[in-house]
Amino acid sequence: MKVVFRVLVLLFGITGVGTSASFAQSGWTRQTSGTTNGLDAVSFVDAKTGWAGFTGIDGLYYILNTTDGGDTWTPQLIGRTSDLGLHAVVFVDANTGWAVGGQPTAPFMGVVVHTTDGGATWTPQDSGTPYPLLGVCFVDANTGWAVGYQTIVHTTDGGATWQRQPGGYGFLLGIFFVDANTGWAVGNNQLILGTTDGGATWATQYNGTDELAFFGVSFVDANTGWAVGDDGTIVHTTDGGATWTPQSGGTDGVLSAVAFVDANTGWAVGPGILHTSDGGATWISQFGLFGITGVSFVDANTGWAVGYRGTILHTTTGGE
Repeated sequence: MKVVFRVLVLLFGITGVGTSASFAQSGWTRQTSGTTNGLDAVSFVDAKTGWAGFTGIDGLYYILNTTDGGDTWTPQLIGRTSDLGLHAVVFVDANTGWAVGGQPTAPFMGVVVHTTDGGATWTPQDSGTPYPLLGVCFVDANTGWAVGYQTIVHTTDGGATWQRQPGGYGFLLGIFFVDANTGWAVGNNQLILGTTDGGATWATQYNGTDELAFFGVSFVDANTGWAVGDDGTIVHTTDGGATWTPQSGGTDGVLSAVAFVDANTGWAVGPGILHTSDGGATWISQFGLFGITGVSFVDANTGWAVGYRGTILHTTTGGE
């Protein structure tokens, strides 16, 4: 089952096999991460400051930090690998961020760790769930959500307290909010859920093919968004998710993440990096390396992608 394999990828950090010939392509350059472990997630708050995670060294768990746009990356200690299993990270400014994860086997646990000093120190928070968490989104320093197995949890106090939101959802793998009320969660069976009340209630907007999944979701406003996943699936909405329309990315590989900076300009990653400048009507391949798992852009030109064997790619030209 493809969704089970991809969930194992998320839980254990397994990634695909790369091709070295791709590094000369397009407007992307490789940065030196200092690790050969797979990187699952990336979050930048401006053109200089960002984090890529996660990497285990001698039984400890680190996240990589840069304050110079990725010219240098420095490991920041989070904790012991046996206690964590981190899968997603989000920062709202240069100081304030969260990482989420958990154990995929008994004793299950949902893990949240939080920093207020740019990652120099990390503090565990009570996640409010026993289940692993696979995605996280914050809209400000107080208001955020995390998703995972049969779980959506929500905080309004920066994670000091987390509360489960109603419903049983299977595996939820990605989440995105545009404000404190309006958001979407995606997961297995190509499920897309939407809320307009901060998650007090969630409505099913899309439920597609069994054994396939959506892994990433990105919106630029309350109406316009995209979700990506298995078999190169891309779907698009211009009405807040009331209707979703398929788009063709020209691949049948797993698309792991998606990032848009406006209604026209976005990137999807997995078997390389795909780019659109017309809202997804057409997608072109910018980079051909397999095993790209995360992407973050701060504007239409400046972005990073991470993945297989410590890969960090950077562009200042939108990948062109």
